[in-house]
Amino acid sequence: MIKVVSFDIGGTLLRENNEDAANYSIKALTNLVKLDKDLVRDAYKDIFQKTKGTFHELVNTFCEKLNIQVTEELTNFFQHKFNVPDEQISDVDLELLKTIKNKGYKVILFSNNCCLVKSTLKDQVKDIVDGIYYSYDLGYTKSDKESYQYIEKELNCKGKEFLHIGDTLKSDYLKPISFGWNALFYGTSDDDTVKCITDLKDILKYLN
Repeated sequence: MIKVVSFDIGGTLLRENNEDAANYSIKALTNLVKLDKDLVRDAYKDIFQKTKGTFHELVNTFCEKLNIQVTEELTNFFQHKFNVPDEQISDVDLELLKTIKNKGYKVILFSNNCCLVKSTLKDQVKDIVDGIYYSYDLGYTKSDKESYQYIEKELNCKGKEFLHIGDTLKSDYLKPISFGWNALFYGTSDDDTVKCITDLKDILKYLN
């Protein structure tokens, strides 16, 4: 039985600007530093998503990890990446969260994010959600089993009692399932075994 409904934030509850996302993606960063994509992705996760610090501390540590120089171009890249407009959850999605909460479920937000991103999200949902779990607070991302174990312990619920929803197939669907959670992919897939929704209100069909 589902007791906790977990939402990804960026790309799910907050709609991302596709052009900005492409300009400041891991692929764009890889092209900038001219290193192996997996190496750059791992360094980005370890520094920007799993730790806290000031802008210059994180950029310097990232460059040290990859053994590259801190350049003006790279600094500008990160300044633009993290200087994003303050986002707002739509009224429709806020009402959905309230509906799920009123049905007796715990509602949480669970996201890979950087501490440099400024948001008023907590103020928007403070009276609705039972917890907001960012990777930089946990020290682990949604690809790490430890983050799931922490949340399960925090909420005193078993993995099978969670339902996570997000827009990234690997980290929001495949990983949660591999760690014992239920999941819905917010998007479309050619794989018929993937449980997909294209409208967040369809989550209600999967709740008792």
